[in-house]
Amino acid sequence: MGNIKAVFVGTGMIGAGLAANAMLNGYETVLYDVVPPEKMRQNISHILDILVEAGAATREQADAALNACQFSNDLESAVRGADFVQECIPERLELKKSTYATIQKVTGPDAIICSSTSKLFPTKLQDGALYPQSILVGHPYNPSYLLPLIELCGGEQTAPEAIEKAKEIYTGMGKVAVVCKKEIYGFIVNRLSWAALDAAKECVRDGVCSVEDMDKAIMFGPGMRMAVTGQLLTISLGVDGGFRAIAEKYGEEPTPWNEVYAQGVDEEIANRDPSMGNTIEGVCKFRDHAFAELLKLHKLL
Repeated sequence: MGNIKAVFVGTGMIGAGLAANAMLNGYETVLYDVVPPEKMRQNISHILDILVEAGAATREQADAALNACQFSNDLESAVRGADFVQECIPERLELKKSTYATIQKVTGPDAIICSSTSKLFPTKLQDGALYPQSILVGHPYNPSYLLPLIELCGGEQTAPEAIEKAKEIYTGMGKVAVVCKKEIYGFIVNRLSWAALDAAKECVRDGVCSVEDMDKAIMFGPGMRMAVTGQLLTISLGVDGGFRAIAEKYGEEPTPWNEVYAQGVDEEIANRDPSMGNTIEGVCKFRDHAFAELLKLHKLL
């Protein structure tokens, strides 16, 4: 992508975690916060230590990244020349909007601003902004320094080019960006996660199973499958003919949506790296290998 200047506004676990990804992938990285630079350095150093211990980076890579990182208590100075700003400050709308005003007075419309918010809609965040077209949500998943997911969601005034640029920048940081096309509570992932959580808690409350057995049921069944092939692809792989044959298999009335799901699965498989399988047979082979590796980590193989 060329040299990217990425600024992280707020250096708690989320901001510092994403900054570590940017640093390790060669971005010019600046951390801004109201806390002393020594505290910011301590936060990022702690995360880099975690990544080294987990085998996700070498000590040499971590030290080089930390030495190249910049720390600032001056927001205007920090964002000067920025291509990308990740905002990770407290979930207070007016605070976020005033922060964007300060940033955009310096950067103009060119810098993409992504908020890590999990509950504020981008249309609210960009209301009254100097350059609303450059503001969107870039919501990571905890722990942000290891889990690659980033949910992108634009507001009513977000330019499509801003979403594409953000996706490109996150990809360069080693993240996997998905696009939430509508401003819905919980975006994509929390809606899914909360639904699973509600079902799990209901089973415990109703005496169906213990907490431990519920977690085991998820970890060694659907959770393991979803970790490797998602949910729609997983279900498609379980039926010969996939979604095009699923209604007949289960004695249900066919629906036009099954063809939509089927075409989406076809596209998903075609987009996969060939080493991970881009045919049904190849995907199944990759899946089974991944299952074996996961089971070894759980000491079940």
